[in-house]
Amino acid sequence: MDAGKIERYFRTVRDQFLRPLDTESLKGLGDLNARFHTWLESEYHRNPHRGLEGKTPLEFWLSKTTHLISLDPTIDLDAMFRHEIRRKIYNDSTFTLDTLLYEVPSILIGKSVKVLYDPKKPGTRLQVFHDGVDYGEAKLVDTYANTKVKRNYHTNRQLDICEEQTGEDSVITPVRASLAASVLHNTSEGGAHHES
Repeated sequence: MDAGKIERYFRTVRDQFLRPLDTESLKGLGDLNARFHTWLESEYHRNPHRGLEGKTPLEFWLSKTTHLISLDPTIDLDAMFRHEIRRKIYNDSTFTLDTLLYEVPSILIGKSVKVLYDPKKPGTRLQVFHDGVDYGEAKLVDTYANTKVKRNYHTNRQLDICEEQTGEDSVITPVRASLAASVLHNTSEGGAHHES
């Protein structure tokens, strides 16, 4: 609604409701609200408006009711307006969204999942689905705890070799990328790296 229409509405309220109102007879805010509602329904909504091509607001609203869809009152409206994205789950059971790392059940590794979320509330309630099955909420990875996890380069290198031999595509995960970067960094600084 543009500013001109809002100003016109308030002018109509002042001229047709507030000026003729007998303020001495008011018994409180509830009484004022009841009188305003009565005026709105019995006068304002039943008078033709130029902006509505000569129709009354009530007639105009009724002409659009065929487009209204009634919803079951038990429907979760927050869930209806969540956004949906697709993500492939990394080999360490994680995926990223808006630079944050989330963890899901390991059964989803390598699979493409549907994630429902509220973009206005980053870091909260991400619901994960795969093939129509709800796998619950993704958990935000505790990056500090993740830094304390001991990782064995030899084991990761063995996994890489195994993937190369089987011909499966290796998924680059944030953990694997940071591990590779740290190995390269140690090697470039002259750190000794021996594979057994």
